[in-house]
Amino acid sequence: MIKWFCFITIIVFVSCKSEYTKYVESELDKGVINDSLIFGMRMGQTRKDFFRICWDLNKQQIITNGEGTNAQYVEKLDSTQDQTLQKTMLFYGIFDQTDTMRGMNIKYRYDSWAPWNKNRYSIVLLDQLKAFYTQNYKGNDFMEIDLDDIKYKAYAKIDGNRQILMYQKDDRDVIVKIEDLRHKYKK
Repeated sequence: MIKWFCFITIIVFVSCKSEYTKYVESELDKGVINDSLIFGMRMGQTRKDFFRICWDLNKQQIITNGEGTNAQYVEKLDSTQDQTLQKTMLFYGIFDQTDTMRGMNIKYRYDSWAPWNKNRYSIVLLDQLKAFYTQNYKGNDFMEIDLDDIKYKAYAKIDGNRQILMYQKDDRDVIVKIEDLRHKYKK
């Protein structure tokens, strides 16, 4: 009797896993390692590597200092492009206790955002960024997930160990978090 109770409890527990949890486990079980972040940075580099790369990008006038400790990249559009689509990206590495980079926190916004400019709200930018990350980080599509602490829809794209999480912070900003799930969900 106790064996059956334990068996049924295990079956119920396993069947209660969310689609997201199943997605994470399935991708991690593949053993595929994707470590690319942005600007040639990779998960596994050190904090020192991060600062060296940022310093080199700054010397080349590709990035500047942003808000707080963030680096800032302002997208360069040529004269044939709609200048109201120009966006700013603020970013900073996610580091563990050994100063190893395990991901990247990124915040995007349209430079032409204004409360009256509905075409440049974060929901429009979110769709553009989902298309960008799908095209440039090959693999799976984004799936909608629930995050308890935000009021907007969130999307996750998981390819092997790398997760790209994306959601609107508010009407202006979109948050993108790229991280190594091997270190977030240790078995």
